[in-house]
Amino acid sequence: MKRCIKQGQSTYKRFFVVLWLPMKCTDTQNPDSFSLLSLVLPFYVPSALAFLGSGLAVPLLAIYARRLGMADAGAAFMVGLVGLGSLFFNIPAGLLMVRYGTRRAVLISTFTEAVAAVLAAFASVPWILGVAAFIIGMTQTTFFVARLAYFRTLVPAEKRGRALSLIGGENRFGYFIGPIVGGLVAQMIGFRYVFLMYALLMALSWASLFLWVPTTQRPINPNPWTPAQSWSILRKNARIFSTAGLAIITLQLMRTARQALIPLVAHSLGLSVSHIGMIIGLMFFVEILLVYPVGYAMDHWGRKATAIPCLIFLSLGLGLLPLAHSLFMMIVAVVVAGIGNGFGTGINMTLSTDFAPRDNPSEFIGMWRFVVDLGTMSGPFIVGLITGILSLSGAALLVAAVGVGGAVVMGLLVPETKPRSKG
Repeated sequence: MKRCIKQGQSTYKRFFVVLWLPMKCTDTQNPDSFSLLSLVLPFYVPSALAFLGSGLAVPLLAIYARRLGMADAGAAFMVGLVGLGSLFFNIPAGLLMVRYGTRRAVLISTFTEAVAAVLAAFASVPWILGVAAFIIGMTQTTFFVARLAYFRTLVPAEKRGRALSLIGGENRFGYFIGPIVGGLVAQMIGFRYVFLMYALLMALSWASLFLWVPTTQRPINPNPWTPAQSWSILRKNARIFSTAGLAIITLQLMRTARQALIPLVAHSLGLSVSHIGMIIGLMFFVEILLVYPVGYAMDHWGRKATAIPCLIFLSLGLGLLPLAHSLFMMIVAVVVAGIGNGFGTGINMTLSTDFAPRDNPSEFIGMWRFVVDLGTMSGPFIVGLITGILSLSGAALLVAAVGVGGAVVMGLLVPETKPRSKG
């Protein structure tokens, strides 16, 4: 791509040239000329709005389900429906982008997520909330796959760790502010208004995408999809999916399991919705502190240098939940889990784009997302199942043990994907 920035321009002018002409001003093949500022309007702004909206509502989904009359096990299953929707739509999302273009797919999904948030706001029985949660999972996976397909094409591998860690950081910032605000709003005026705020933020995200996200080229492979295509992707990349994919499955399992475990354990201590929101917010605040250092570490020391500590510390944090018989121990467990997940900022996105082919990444990323979302979906369902049979403590210990296994796989079997330094 031809650069729009001329030598000798002021820093102020350079900033606005890159910011307002995001996809035309840097050479994406040359890491020295590529600027992260080129991603601000088309990706970072709409993502921040979407993450803030999701952060308001999704962490409180289990408590909302409890208010609608569900037990702990049922509330955990409700959280799992988000992951199930994501799993269901991963492959269709990638194929939709191949056939109709990434821009069109992401605009439709963002609008649909806003509608699902409104549906959840007016849910009077659990099954309506469940339908909304399932749709939210479907739409979020489309946005996820779209971002990664764009970043695979637009961002040089040498800067991809930092670029994607900023997306991960936005996610954590949204889930830091969101639960605190959402908890206060839910306690003061009700859960309905939390989900209406979610819908409003998704509408703003849609508007920013409409204005700034670039139009992709005509689909590279417009032929009708067949199941053989998905099987071919799995077969060609069997080693990747059986090693890196398995490790990320365990990470996603722990991430979504904690969305059920932490609110329910806090609820069992008798904490109010606002206090639960603050505890969840504290966890994500800890993660925010690690966002850029982790991106730097991935680009300089390798992806595994952050992935292994992520799995170990997150397992330790969840393993401490059975000891959380007081507010202090609850905070300790949450902070340790936050440190762990902070080490994993952007690791799922970075590995998937590292492994994806450059020419047509969306199909591979859709399949990757499908495979790792086996963990995303199963986390809350495992919590619900084990809680129903044993207890919340038993569920937490089982999930922590799975995470330790994932750390072993990541350390021993997953190849390092960081590009080698030139010279």
